[in-house]
Amino acid sequence: MQILLTGATGLLGGNLARLLASRNYGRLRVLARKTSNRAALQGLEHELFEGDIRDREAMERAAQGCEAVFHCAASVSQWRPNLAEMRAINIEGTVNVLAAALAAGARRVVYVSTVDTLGLSSREAPADESAEHASLAAFRNPYVDTKYEAEQRALAFLDRGLDLVIVKPTFMIGEWDVKPTSGQMTVQVARGRAPAYPGGGNNFVDVLDVAAGMVLALEKGRRGESYILANAEGNLTYQDFFTLVARTAGVRPPRFRIPFPVAVGAGYLFDAVGRLAGFEPDVNSVTARMGYAAHYFTPAKAIRELGLPQSPLLGAVRRSLDWFRANNMV
Repeated sequence: MQILLTGATGLLGGNLARLLASRNYGRLRVLARKTSNRAALQGLEHELFEGDIRDREAMERAAQGCEAVFHCAASVSQWRPNLAEMRAINIEGTVNVLAAALAAGARRVVYVSTVDTLGLSSREAPADESAEHASLAAFRNPYVDTKYEAEQRALAFLDRGLDLVIVKPTFMIGEWDVKPTSGQMTVQVARGRAPAYPGGGNNFVDVLDVAAGMVLALEKGRRGESYILANAEGNLTYQDFFTLVARTAGVRPPRFRIPFPVAVGAGYLFDAVGRLAGFEPDVNSVTARMGYAAHYFTPAKAIRELGLPQSPLLGAVRRSLDWFRANNMV
């Protein structure tokens, strides 16, 4: 089977590429921008197609002859000045990928959306795939907004005959996070640069479980359905997660909870500094408020219908730290 993978140079795409290669799953074609860091693809047998999902013609050429398409590429920025570029990548780019897959006659597309298209919940009653989006829409997060619209545009392809399954990962932990993206939090804690923690929480999941869930979605997912790829034991406060990382890394766990007004005030200050200096700060008013959200989810549907694996989070944290150390990030 000829497989097309977008976003293969990122955390999830790189691990998915390695999983597919280890299983000899099919002939792997990856789409990567000319300027992208391709470290995650080192040592893998694959066909490289240089291009950008924002280029409709390039996507059509890349998809030719492909029976399956995994669409992982996205911009994960939470910086509102990047909104126009994020719309081009996350919305129009997704439309280009799905249109190209449809034109190529692909048998199935697995599209990586996000749990951010759902709503907030609690640890006692974590959200499932039916959760309403309104509670997250209020954050004016450009990543949330563009991924939500992209998902709506993707669902419209069902009426055009596309066989589409949507997966929604939570906060992924693991190796091959070359930028890093979600691993930035792990890096900062392991360096001892996170003496305090925000008041919210998240669902944390092993990236290898998410990659396996994508293959299972290709094989077993129901057309038009979405699946949360999460860890049933992974609903942790940020204090819990920071402490897990710190103890695994052998550093002191954070001791203080950052008061919400302080965090948000600092976020707005960094907004101003970033705009004046022309760079995206690690903390801004959006990320500060997101740090206090109850971002808890259940993978019950994916476990029941796909057989989503549930690996202990400690193993993912250890592998992540080992990889960051080996690459001189910690």
